[in-house]
Amino acid sequence: MRKINFYQIKKRLLQLLIVSVICYPLYANDKLKKEFSFDQAIQYALANNKQVAIAKFEIEFTKADRITAGLRPNPFLNIIADVLPFNPTSKQFDPNRNQYGVSLGFVIETANKREERINVANKRLKMDELIFLETLRKISITTGNLFIATLAARERYLLAEENYKNLVNIVEINRIRFKKEDISKLELLRSEVAQDQYAVARVSAQVEYIKLKNELIVFLGLNPSEIDIVLSGNLDSLKLLPQIDANQLLKLATEGRPDYLALVNAEDIALANMKLQRANAVPNFSILFDSLVQQNQYMYGMSANLELPVFSRNQGEIAKSESARKQAAIFREELYLNLAKEMAITEEEIKVRFEALEQMRQISLLKSQQAVKIVELAYKGGGSTLLEFLDTTRSYNETKLKYIDALVEYEKALLNLKYITGFDYEPN
Repeated sequence: MRKINFYQIKKRLLQLLIVSVICYPLYANDKLKKEFSFDQAIQYALANNKQVAIAKFEIEFTKADRITAGLRPNPFLNIIADVLPFNPTSKQFDPNRNQYGVSLGFVIETANKREERINVANKRLKMDELIFLETLRKISITTGNLFIATLAARERYLLAEENYKNLVNIVEINRIRFKKEDISKLELLRSEVAQDQYAVARVSAQVEYIKLKNELIVFLGLNPSEIDIVLSGNLDSLKLLPQIDANQLLKLATEGRPDYLALVNAEDIALANMKLQRANAVPNFSILFDSLVQQNQYMYGMSANLELPVFSRNQGEIAKSESARKQAAIFREELYLNLAKEMAITEEEIKVRFEALEQMRQISLLKSQQAVKIVELAYKGGGSTLLEFLDTTRSYNETKLKYIDALVEYEKALLNLKYITGFDYEPN
């Protein structure tokens, strides 16, 4: 009967305990996985991106400026002490020389200055709200482009992974064939070198995919050390060619693009500011209520101060506001022309890229896939050389990568069409 060694059991248990303690943090720190579709990623970025949170403060600042614009001037207090006794026990002191008093004054604003300030502040608040929507529009297209780029990186990585597995299979077959003396040592070495090259390509594609995915995670407002994301969908789900009415989309852009509406609002701000500056040209006047003690006599009175607009009538600010209004109108006209140009270019780009994709998918990609299958089966059966197999595989990889790039450009063109029309901060 075998004797139980309690020392060995205790040693083994201690080893298991150490391994469990070391490995526990690895399991405890597993990243939480979140799945995102294209539209979900955009909506999540709009709600959690840090740039969005920063842009919101601009609206809060303008709201504070609106509060300031509605404040009335403070009253002011004047204390008069022209003659006071320095030493009351002095023989030179004459009580009739005492003179002191107090005045309470108010500034009365003329020409509805307060209402004009509030009007300008309200229009600037509307401007900042439109600028905030423009920020959302830019966040949405950046998120969309990152999502598309990450999907493309994943496709490239999967292609590199597939190529590497195929070469591993070829090398295993060649080792068996070499043992049977069906191929030479040189043939085996060439296949092993090709395997190493595909291994390097796989690692490079994986690193690029990880970099883009982490960049997208941060742009979504998440911590890449705590959360990993899974992107649903793929680039190969080719969308149909959209029916584009450039004139209708241009009309929608002028009604819905925040930057265009902001330029329209800039003209309104300039007009409101012109009214304010003309109101500022009208001088305010101050009313003072006085109480004065002079030579032991109590006197009361009232006075008014009015600035005479002889030289300064706020001419510079009035001229500046007029120039700002004209400048805003020209900016709006320039943006309209650029919208028409971008719409025409994007419309043609979408058509051309769609036709190129259809041709690649139905001809180039399909033929190269069939060629790889034929050459691979022929090589495994001894009917083809390794160089023919590698050359055919390389040709397929180049075609596949070009197809992925073409898909990316087509998807970006569709996204840019939404961006031009101004609706890409809402899911389609």
